[in-house]
Amino acid sequence: GSMTSTHSGNPICCAASIASLKIIHNEKLVENSARQGEILQAAAQRIQKRFSDVILAAHGKGLVASLHCVKPGTNQPDDKLAWKVILKAVQSGVMLFGGVGFGGASVKVSPPLTITEDALKEALEVLEASFAAVIEEACATK
Repeated sequence: GSMTSTHSGNPICCAASIASLKIIHNEKLVENSARQGEILQAAAQRIQKRFSDVILAAHGKGLVASLHCVKPGTNQPDDKLAWKVILKAVQSGVMLFGGVGFGGASVKVSPPLTITEDALKEALEVLEASFAAVIEEACATK
């Protein structure tokens, strides 16, 4: 044909893909993602409202959310705030990532499809506490 790929038609890759799809189906991970996604999206909106002076927007769908950090009272991206929040959350046991989009000033939340409600709620509490701690530290140094 006119197109080829290193992995096209590779039987090992095909077997791994089929096995992954079976797990997603058998363990009802799509349904779990929908349930947990509602919790995540509601929490992202709540956190954005609580810290609206430094979180311009919360976007997402399902089990993916992004909180867009800005310098207080502006629309200017604040990558330092985002990275401080991410570091604080990681130090508290919650893996987050950022640095992509909105000038590197977004805190990204994307838990695994297998996450339980209790684990998700705990992670969201850590995220919210991380924002509060970083903002409090910033106010104390002014």
